[in-house]
Amino acid sequence: MLRPASLVMCLLVAGCADTTGTLVRLTKVHSDAPQSEAPQPDAAGAGGDARSAAPVPVPAWQIQLSGTVDTSVDVPWYEVDAVDTDATAIAALHAHGRTVSCYISVGTDEAWRSDSAQFPAAAVGNALADYSRERWVDVRDPTVRAINQQRIQLAAGRGCDAVDLSNVQAHTVDSGFPLTAADDLAYGTFLLGVAHAAGLSAGVSASADLVASLAPEMDWGLTEECLAYDSCDSWRALVDAGKAVFMIEYGSAVDAPALCPRAAALGFSLVIKRSSLDAFRVGCENTDGGS
Repeated sequence: MLRPASLVMCLLVAGCADTTGTLVRLTKVHSDAPQSEAPQPDAAGAGGDARSAAPVPVPAWQIQLSGTVDTSVDVPWYEVDAVDTDATAIAALHAHGRTVSCYISVGTDEAWRSDSAQFPAAAVGNALADYSRERWVDVRDPTVRAINQQRIQLAAGRGCDAVDLSNVQAHTVDSGFPLTAADDLAYGTFLLGVAHAAGLSAGVSASADLVASLAPEMDWGLTEECLAYDSCDSWRALVDAGKAVFMIEYGSAVDAPALCPRAAALGFSLVIKRSSLDAFRVGCENTDGGS
């Protein structure tokens, strides 16, 4: 579950060996047209197909969801928070040649978000096991769907190139609702359609049992700690389809020699992070067996 353990604002200085990425550059996928001209999704979430998948082989990347965004990490793919990162910061990343993916927790109500009060009380369930201020939502609820559709449109309007639709997995936990895998699958499929209609590339951070079913519509995937939980094989469905898999494991530079070869063997692009998901990053670009 991709979320900072702390919301304390911080700024880390980049430029050391552990934060230096590849010099490869992607062709920008963001549009030069005014954002108001971006295609809008229809009520069903279906629409146009103006999107670009992450390149394969998967590029070196960075994810930062807390603290002032450090734009100096020299990698071609960045993931930042869709709400907390303003259009100016996204434009700064674009100016450095970065492709920008924006994180949205579509499966939970995060109490600190400005739109949290819009969730119907009946659609807000149990707290997450490790995050008491965050609660699962009923993904069948039309208001829940409308709120996250608005978030995706906000991301498009701010200049995001892609969206990471996170926490599509409520059926695997005690969410407070009788949700099934079919419910989460329908929800993920709906939101992928919304993102594509908005002209965005889209990935889903889902439970392992949904990956194969969502893979045809996903442009790429993002898995968190699949090595730690022995769930990486499920994400091979994306690699087999020629799609990118971004991968997070938590640790430090000392873990890279063991983790990077395993990620490379899977065809995933690994970044080692702290649980706060701040600017700290250890990549595999300069590690034997790394990507």
